[in-house]
Amino acid sequence: MAPSTPTHHRILSGAAALANCLTAGAPFIFPLFSPHLQSALRLSASKLNLVASSAILGEYALAAGFGALADRHGPGAVSRVAAGLFAAGFGTLVWRYKLASAAEGLGGTPGSAEWVLVAVCWFLVGCGTAASYFAGIISLAKSTPSRHSGLAIGVPCAVFGLSPLFLSTLASFCTTASNVDARDGLDVAKYLTCVGGLLTLVNLVGGVLIKEVPWEENLDKPFVDAIEPFDDAEDDIGRLGGTDSGYNASATSTLADESPSERTALLGRSSASRPELPPTSESLRSFIATSSFWLLGGVVFLATGPAEMYMASVGAIVASLSGSPALLHSPVSALSIRRRHIALLSVVNTLWRLVVGAASDYLAAPLSSPASATRTGEAKLHQPAWRRHVRLVFVAVSCALLAAAFSWGATGLSTPAGLWVITFVTAIAYGTVFTLTPALVRARWSTADFGRNWGLLTWFSALGALLFTPLFGVLRDLATDGTGESSSCTSTRCYRPILALSAVSAALAATLVAVLASRWARRV
Repeated sequence: MAPSTPTHHRILSGAAALANCLTAGAPFIFPLFSPHLQSALRLSASKLNLVASSAILGEYALAAGFGALADRHGPGAVSRVAAGLFAAGFGTLVWRYKLASAAEGLGGTPGSAEWVLVAVCWFLVGCGTAASYFAGIISLAKSTPSRHSGLAIGVPCAVFGLSPLFLSTLASFCTTASNVDARDGLDVAKYLTCVGGLLTLVNLVGGVLIKEVPWEENLDKPFVDAIEPFDDAEDDIGRLGGTDSGYNASATSTLADESPSERTALLGRSSASRPELPPTSESLRSFIATSSFWLLGGVVFLATGPAEMYMASVGAIVASLSGSPALLHSPVSALSIRRRHIALLSVVNTLWRLVVGAASDYLAAPLSSPASATRTGEAKLHQPAWRRHVRLVFVAVSCALLAAAFSWGATGLSTPAGLWVITFVTAIAYGTVFTLTPALVRARWSTADFGRNWGLLTWFSALGALLFTPLFGVLRDLATDGTGESSSCTSTRCYRPILALSAVSAALAATLVAVLASRWARRV
């Protein structure tokens, strides 16, 4: 059905939303300038990781609030909030860094609480990231035809995955004039000013252009067919068409008709043969009362916490390997290595989100026609078990690979060359969890509250990151040779303990997914 909104308005809104997603990943560039920040402020490893964690806290602490604001007042309002947060965060951060660098040049010492102010600045940047990302993804999710609902999450997530690569390339234009050929010649103040100005401008424009422009066909039926692999008794009322469920229901439908499985495609299917209810709002209490929320949250906590830690701390791990002969005799600077790891994380994360989303849709498709599957459930009965649970299979395998990579890092990693394997697998696992989990959230609960619901679930990722990232700093401090606030740690003891703990966490996540799949299989 043709949209009622002019096409050029829809195009401008979509382009602005994608621009928000492309520039929102500011916290991921922290490894580029963290060594300079540590030197200027004379920070210990634990304090440096607390600064890094402040942006992670900012990303998730207000995520539900930004989602609710977008649901109620439109995504453009959230984009304008993001512009203010980026301007305040980057502006103050550049100011404090310049003061600290000047004091360092004169032999002075930064105040003992200076790192707290810097952490507050980075926290504001994290809040801006959440606001900018939610403005873009909610606009696209609610402005996409229901027949393409899988792309509504996959495309903005993939574009957001490119954000670290895009922002890190700006560092090439921000080297110091006197150190162009030297190692680590990044002009931090110039770079942060450039990034902050760009993000502020993009979100100001987004505040004007980004709209929620639903298609008429979306007003007559739910946004996407339900996907509920974690069925349990307490969810049956909502799943069978309760007033707050957001699910299809009819007076004559059977349980087989009303219970789509994980083989239901993210791209949805036509349901013209029966009347359907539009998505309705669900109370917060009923949302958090479901076991599905907590089970999904447990997987997100255990899997993404270590991944977030690694992405925020890869620069510190490179620094810990700086004493290895391979890096000492390498013509490539440490800055270049850090930038390449960020680029690899970005590219692999982006491409894999597209691959895993499309592959899960294809593999989960019923073996017979959708109409036949709806009437008889025959396709479901003949579907191989692994294909009925294919999205859980993807998540479980990615968690297992992450556990294996971290285990190897905790036992065999001693040169920068081996770090590429961990970076690659981390991007795969992170992309898998953050592609399939929001699709489950959007499908399981009412799309009217998608922003709030997904924002709440991301808190589990925040808790995981806030556990593992500061813990890495503490463990690194304990392994540091020498004394003083800015003493460096250049041995395998600096990173092996945290990688071992991360391996255990990822293995537990894979185990939890297997338990969930087993529970669901008993209800098929």
